[in-house]
Amino acid sequence: MTQTLDKGFERTTVLYDPKDIVNSAIEMLCSVKDKIDICADHNAPSSHVELRSVWNAFSELRSKNVKVRFITEITKENISYSKQLMKIVELRHLDEIMGNFGIVDGIEYRASPTSKEGRPPPEYVISTVKTIVEQQQYFFDMLWRKAMPSKERIKEIEQGLEHQFIETIQDPIETQKLCFQLVKSARQEILIVFPTPNEFHRQEQTGIIRLLKELPSTGIRIRILTPMDDRIKQGEQLFKEQNIDIRYIEEILQTKVTMLLVDRRLSLAAELKNDTKDNYYEATGLATYSNSESTISSYASIFESLWRQVDLYDELKIRDIAQKEFINIAAHELRNPIQPILGLSEVLRSKKEEGRKGQEELLDAIIRNAKRLQRLADDVLDAARIGNKSLKLNKERFNLDEILSNAVKDYGNQIEKVIDSKMKITYVHADIFIEADKGRITQVICNLISNAAKFTTEGSITIATERKSSQIVISIKDTGTGIDSEILPKLFTKFATKSETGGTGLGLFISKSIIEAHGGNIWAENNTDGKGATFYFSLPLIR
Repeated sequence: MTQTLDKGFERTTVLYDPKDIVNSAIEMLCSVKDKIDICADHNAPSSHVELRSVWNAFSELRSKNVKVRFITEITKENISYSKQLMKIVELRHLDEIMGNFGIVDGIEYRASPTSKEGRPPPEYVISTVKTIVEQQQYFFDMLWRKAMPSKERIKEIEQGLEHQFIETIQDPIETQKLCFQLVKSARQEILIVFPTPNEFHRQEQTGIIRLLKELPSTGIRIRILTPMDDRIKQGEQLFKEQNIDIRYIEEILQTKVTMLLVDRRLSLAAELKNDTKDNYYEATGLATYSNSESTISSYASIFESLWRQVDLYDELKIRDIAQKEFINIAAHELRNPIQPILGLSEVLRSKKEEGRKGQEELLDAIIRNAKRLQRLADDVLDAARIGNKSLKLNKERFNLDEILSNAVKDYGNQIEKVIDSKMKITYVHADIFIEADKGRITQVICNLISNAAKFTTEGSITIATERKSSQIVISIKDTGTGIDSEILPKLFTKFATKSETGGTGLGLFISKSIIEAHGGNIWAENNTDGKGATFYFSLPLIR
């Protein structure tokens, strides 16, 4: 049986007979001129492969260079058919597809309900109504951007990998339900960052805090980072009694995102929309839920970095005023790497349009800033080793030219990525063999180049070497703002920095200690022409 609705040159037809459906599908495939887009359920791979007439028609399309985009749900059951289908179409995977539809040459729309494996569908709709075709084409393009390449999905299935996802949740009620589910599903560890004391108290009202207090008895380790107020401080002893580790973030470290990590396999990040609201559902904005390995490792790295920084801060508060000042500076430095998290929900809001590429850029930003936090932690540890006189050197013979060349190349690449950059970095190669700790000398060179780039927005950074008797002198000259007269006398001492320029004031102090441990010297001066400064350090040559 066939039903047809005519409207001028536009027509909509519904087919019910299986033979008519198959014949119509084949006729359509034979008539395609440029492209066809298909979105079909998990039964589609088997029906397209087993129905030889359909398979042959698709093979003919390939020989005519017709572009075929095909979205389906690839499963363990249809993986063999999917591999066959990949040979003749561009195949992508999407979870939980219901029914089937396609657009032919952008002028005809076809759709059918879910069919049994290897059989035609019970109904088949054909329409040339322009508005319907255009709407379905837009819908398909959106799904295509969201779908993952078939090779990746097949690799997940064959290697038993967990399917990775990042989902955006707009409803705070759903976010809170998911929060409870994740906490209840924990088996080993829960990590939480609350952005404000108010958010902590809102979670007390929802019952999450009470649920967390019940879990440590089951062997689950719970760690919480939160800003502190009097009410939280008063309940601190109860957390200790429940074996829950809680650390306090300083106000300056606050973010606008609540982060929950469960067993380092699932993450939930919820945007704080309005901290003045007492109700969780009014205060919460968008949320992202993910099992992406890169996302979770980045969040975990950020959490651990913050956790270590809090521990270091607590230790340094006991020491002298200079050390207290360092913590304030370090806290200020932590604000910049955390900024990508503040905008996470807004970036993910446009994820549907950006697709996988936008997702990867977001992860790159998180990972890059997590590494920056790690470098800060490493500087703190180096300063502690120097203070305890436990800095160790692992000396080896190597060519200093290798380190200098790599450093210049890396910073040169960074400069090229900056649009309209007016700065260049130069270095004249020269073989210089020394015996030193390769990693530590690299650290010094990168510190000095980074310092020069920080104060040079345009002009040049020039790296040169000069042999003087039994030593080699390396110079890094820039055309930047020069060294402030207040800082110059204490340039290489611990915490020597100006707040408006940023930095912890540890880089040059560590560099000086490393160079002197090698039997060399390090110094700096402003350039005589009034443009920029030059840093020098010397190292013994191999005799």
